[in-house]
Amino acid sequence: MWTNRFDDDSLTKGVLLAFVILAFHVGMLLLVALLIVFFGFIIQYFVWILLFIGVVVAGSIGYILYSLKKQSSGIAEVLTMPEFKGKNVELRLFGGLASVKITDTQGSSSMLEHDGASQIKYLESPDSARVRDLSELAKLLENDLITREEYQQAKDELFNR
Repeated sequence: MWTNRFDDDSLTKGVLLAFVILAFHVGMLLLVALLIVFFGFIIQYFVWILLFIGVVVAGSIGYILYSLKKQSSGIAEVLTMPEFKGKNVELRLFGGLASVKITDTQGSSSMLEHDGASQIKYLESPDSARVRDLSELAKLLENDLITREEYQQAKDELFNR
């Protein structure tokens, strides 16, 4: 007599597993076919694709140069204002993260050199700079890194400049 070594549940699981494996293989074959068609398209039109990429890159470079030229004329107009007569202006975009330094030309041989801190104009107000320096002095005094006399002397220098 025939004895069933597998129950119906395991037979259903086996058929379902076989179906999933078959569907996976069919999907992989479709993916390979699509890749062949895709790469065949790329190979057939490779010259046109490179030409299109070249046009996009050239157009981008042209647009960037046009924008820079347009903005430089705006900066040139600002620098011709009477406030900038006889002064050196240093603009740093990425190296200084958009910083501006304005110096007098008296005694300086280069635009980047200056004769002292009194000639440099900062975008920060003097009052906020004094408050910041005074708070740094107070922290140094609290941490016993300077004496009370040194604190008083630095504070007097800070308010006298």
